[in-house]
Amino acid sequence: MKARNACLSCMIAQAYNTSSRCTADAARQRAILDETMRRYLGVPMDDQSPAVLSQISFEACREVTGVHDPYLEDKRAANAAAMELYPELHERVGASSDPLHDALVLAVAGNIIDLAIAQQYDMRKSIVDRLDHGFDRAETEAFRAAVASAERILYLADNAGEIVFDRLLIEVLGPERITLMVKGGPIVNDVLAEDIEQVGLAGMVRVVDTGTNYFGFPWEYVSEAAREEFRAADLVISKGHANFETVTDLGEAADQTWYLLKVKCAEVAREIGVRNGDIVLISNATMRTSCGVDGPRP
Repeated sequence: MKARNACLSCMIAQAYNTSSRCTADAARQRAILDETMRRYLGVPMDDQSPAVLSQISFEACREVTGVHDPYLEDKRAANAAAMELYPELHERVGASSDPLHDALVLAVAGNIIDLAIAQQYDMRKSIVDRLDHGFDRAETEAFRAAVASAERILYLADNAGEIVFDRLLIEVLGPERITLMVKGGPIVNDVLAEDIEQVGLAGMVRVVDTGTNYFGFPWEYVSEAAREEFRAADLVISKGHANFETVTDLGEAADQTWYLLKVKCAEVAREIGVRNGDIVLISNATMRTSCGVDGPRP
């Protein structure tokens, strides 16, 4: 997915939200915003994904303030809060007549946890309500068939806190065939190796990283080791906006990929053909067919 002019206001908002975590000094916050806007001047919006272009605002915050991981405490708190819900949700999935469906819904419902856009939410109510509501658009049966034949599953993780709900889905899918991909360095509230330790996934599943702190899975910035993991997977589960925005750029080469996300902006909603706020399970092959998304083979 390529960025559009409408994405720029969100990128500036992300800079402000991050600056407020880096420093309480209004003058330094303004310096971050000025530097961010300077860096965006003249940058084409249609050459890169929104995820890659968003990196500009976070790097400006880091360079102006020297704060390496401004969301660290927020991530720990989100993990802890989600872990409080885990026993109840684990029991619910175990008692379900369709554990895979319910675990999928819970995993994507966890995608409400997005500190990057300063979203306010009641975690338990949002998660439970979403489980009762189900998907807004889903290719569930085709996904079941893909899962049944997959020996190697690559799971592209998204946010801290949310990773607890990913754990429920990983347990249903079978941890022994899953490789969990986390970020190689701090970027907002994206999952790192230390989050895997905090939520009890360490030792349960194989964990690798992207080799970079870039949002999503941008092919030109992730490591060759990360690319090889992607190539070798029979099935890729791509969580959240940034992974969707970057992996769709791979075109047919990503046709083993399934996107699992809550749609949080009008531009992504338009790209998929759903409403803002919908939760979605859709294949890359369907995206290419319905939206004409294609790109070079890696």
